[in-house]
Amino acid sequence: MLLLLTIVACSHPSMPRYQPSDLAAIELRPADAPSGLAYVPQFSGDQDLKAFARDDAEQARLAADGFELGNGALFVPADRVSGGHLTARDPIVQGTVAVFSRDEGASASLGRFLDDLRTRQLRGVTDGPPPALGDESYRLEATNADGASVTVLAWRHANLVLVVIGTSFAPASVERLAHLVDARALAAFPSRASV
Repeated sequence: MLLLLTIVACSHPSMPRYQPSDLAAIELRPADAPSGLAYVPQFSGDQDLKAFARDDAEQARLAADGFELGNGALFVPADRVSGGHLTARDPIVQGTVAVFSRDEGASASLGRFLDDLRTRQLRGVTDGPPPALGDESYRLEATNADGASVTVLAWRHANLVLVVIGTSFAPASVERLAHLVDARALAAFPSRASV
């Protein structure tokens, strides 16, 4: 399963950090489905290194970055969850959260993810004003190979990378989901809420 994600920061051994067990409190859930969309369980859930990486080369890079655990959530039109062909006009939302052992590794992975979006996955990418989220944040606007509009919000809190992507989906709704996930990330790590 290919879902998108990655993030950045500086680590110190005594600093608190996110743990893989924190993902359950942060990730998008079936109840978070936007109106008209539904959670796709067969393409969602926790992902180990092999499932998270798109190929062997990226798997090696993620391992070097200290990847520990990822989680992806996919939402598609409710009438297409159990099958059916998606069209370019159908709204799709993806959420990804990943924990790394080091802030630097999260940042490096996030950078590669964004480069891959810009150079391989998306067309006509423009960088929008980054959202006021986390230690490092990015906003991309683009189209996919089918000509559908894509909004990407990607950010990092310490060693945690977070991404919300909307395809044929209102950018304001992508922002609402990003703020929902960000609030959960802050709540899961209260000492960061005052940073």
